[in-house]
Amino acid sequence: MTRHAWYSPGRLRTRIAAASGWRLALLLFTGGALSALAMAPVFAWPILIATLALLLWTVDGARRRPKPLRAAFLRGFLFGFGYFLAGMFWLAYAFINRGPEYIPLIPFAVPALAALLAAFWGGAMVAYALLAQRSEWRVLVFAVCIAVFEWLRGHMFGGLPWNLPAYAWPAGGAISQTASWFGVYGLTLLTILTLVSPAVAVGPVFNLKRTMPAMGGIAILLIMFTFGALRLQQPEPGLEPGVRFRIVQSALTQGEKWSANGALLARDRYLDLTASPGLDEVTHVLWPEGALPIYMLEDGATLSLIGEIFADDQVLMAGISRRVVGQEDETYYNSLAVLRYHSGTPRIVGLYDKVLLAPFGESIPFSGLLSAIGFAEFARLQYTPGAGPFVMDLPGAPPVMPLICYEGIFPGFVRAGAPRPAWLFNLSNDAWFGETSGPRQHVNQARYRSIETGLPMIRSASRGVSGVIDAFGRMPVAILPGSDGAHDVDLPRPIGAPLYAFWGDWLFWIISGLVIAGIILQRRKVVGRYLKIPTLNR
Repeated sequence: MTRHAWYSPGRLRTRIAAASGWRLALLLFTGGALSALAMAPVFAWPILIATLALLLWTVDGARRRPKPLRAAFLRGFLFGFGYFLAGMFWLAYAFINRGPEYIPLIPFAVPALAALLAAFWGGAMVAYALLAQRSEWRVLVFAVCIAVFEWLRGHMFGGLPWNLPAYAWPAGGAISQTASWFGVYGLTLLTILTLVSPAVAVGPVFNLKRTMPAMGGIAILLIMFTFGALRLQQPEPGLEPGVRFRIVQSALTQGEKWSANGALLARDRYLDLTASPGLDEVTHVLWPEGALPIYMLEDGATLSLIGEIFADDQVLMAGISRRVVGQEDETYYNSLAVLRYHSGTPRIVGLYDKVLLAPFGESIPFSGLLSAIGFAEFARLQYTPGAGPFVMDLPGAPPVMPLICYEGIFPGFVRAGAPRPAWLFNLSNDAWFGETSGPRQHVNQARYRSIETGLPMIRSASRGVSGVIDAFGRMPVAILPGSDGAHDVDLPRPIGAPLYAFWGDWLFWIISGLVIAGIILQRRKVVGRYLKIPTLNR
């Protein structure tokens, strides 16, 4: 074989489709890992054109194996395992920051989570192998299968819709505006379809018919870009009058906060930053999730010190840990407390308990097994979920929907609150994840909630990206990780609710359902052969 023949696109596709053994496993794992570069903060989305082609070609090859469905699952799983392990490696920092006794869990917990998420990509490739026709339009089935299984990943077992393919587009940009119609799952479908479509144009000789999906993909990208660019030309909705927020951002690390004198250090730092000049012009002070490593509502001295610097009717919105002591046990909550001060005395005017708890951080999967192998203390430290999302009435500000930490990555959760709020408040403690890509991925995903709902967001994230997000997902004020200070910002107004705010994922499901139904009707004999479904003789 000549060197030229190896690098010809058609021969390369044939060789990849026929690959097997450890070389194939390494190729798929590496392709998945490289795909993580499409996410924040790199946003190297063109790499998905190559890596998705790799996945498509290898699964096409699996369909010619003696056990095609098993081969398809393994290939999708290996690709997904590389993708999630590379894209979520930063979870290891949470175990390191929690203490040396938790470090031995890293080789088990992080790969186990990546494997669980990768199983959905394996399932998607099984569905593709089962349903796809032989024509070049099989890319449509490929995109729908991945998007449907990504929806399942975002909902089953509590859901973890982290690093959906749609997030390859920076929030606030033109293409991201497509989520205002279809949501991130619909945008995931369109992203996969447009970026994988060139793969079927590759062949030994030029064939105009094979280029049709690629040309269709380019047309879809142009339509999305044009729609988004026009949407971003809408007039600015303006600012809410009489509302001025102070976002307090501390550069304290988790190690400093949880050191021997960490509680006093954190309290003094937040009090000093809160009392920075200009406080008298502020209506609401915002502290992030887990600002102080204490049960603040039980600490009279801390509440008194806050009262000394607050004027009458000023409001503190702070992320806190709280506990309810019963006769036999204690219940712990990750909460947002809204305190209104008058004559130095606080009154709780709002309280929200986090509903969606982070696995291994706030809820412990397989806690019984962990206790049995010697991690009983680790398994015991669990929060209790709150009753559900709701819209909170605030003194001196429009109604708000709180989102604590990764609640902001769930589109359906944001839509669950009723009536419609005027803004979203996302508070987080991204200090757990160090100087990694995790906090950047987090803020990009949270910004999509503003695009989907037409609501502005104020974000307060300890050692994460804080600031102001407008109703289009743009971030006119961005406070970078590691900064230390008080930042006074105004609240943008919402815009009219976009289509997704009314329909949710229904448009996505209508499109996916039509594609799947059409393919099943076309391929009923093939489906029947795999599933042993009798077909009518004509």
